Amino acid sequence: SSDLLLFDFGGVLVDLDRQRVEAAFDRIGFNIRPYLGTYKQAGIFSQLEQGRISIHEFCNGIRALSQQLGDALQLLTDEAIVAAWQSYLTEVPTERLDMLLKIKQHYSINVLSNTNTVHWQMAKDTFFRYKGLNVENFFDHIFLSCDLGVEKPDPLIFSKVVEGLQVPAHDILFFDDSEVNCQAARNCGLQALVAPAGSEWFKYFDDYGKLHPSYIQA
Repeated sequence: SSDLLLFDFGGVLVDLDRQRVEAAFDRIGFNIRPYLGTYKQAGIFSQLEQGRISIHEFCNGIRALSQQLGDALQLLTDEAIVAAWQSYLTEVPTERLDMLLKIKQHYSINVLSNTNTVHWQMAKDTFFRYKGLNVENFFDHIFLSCDLGVEKPDPLIFSKVVEGLQVPAHDILFFDDSEVNCQAARNCGLQALVAPAGSEWFKYFDDYGKLHPSYIQA
């Protein structure tokens, strides 16, 4: 049975606005489109999500790649770049926070995310501050690519999660909006269900936060 649930963050819990972040980077003369992947980022964004570079190094890289040459480049501060990158994440709607709190009455809830210090700071400062709670109240274990030095769908990240949770892989049920990541998890012995963007993943649970029996493997 799966008493242990593992949730992706981006696209499943927090809403992403691709057009908004593209526009924000366009304003600072940087085309982010080639870097935004469907299940992981590329290039300098991937380095940030693997924790291989600092935020300042990331900003230096963006400045170096930016098409705004000359004096305008001096105006492109770390803050301006970070603000543009923050604009990718919009909110964790309260209906999802309420659902997580219901689910938590029955299961251990954990997070596995390809993310970076900029976005996770938003989770800590804003998204999971709710009803006097904070991010640690929602999740028993938090696994972030930027801490682990590896991103989904690399098998290594799933073995680190299994090691961290100290349960057999099969006892973990993983929710991710990417079929690629779900399949990678299954290849590592976990159970996985594709969780479509929005709150569509609620379909796997009843009104009390319990998994529908049809989704539980013996």
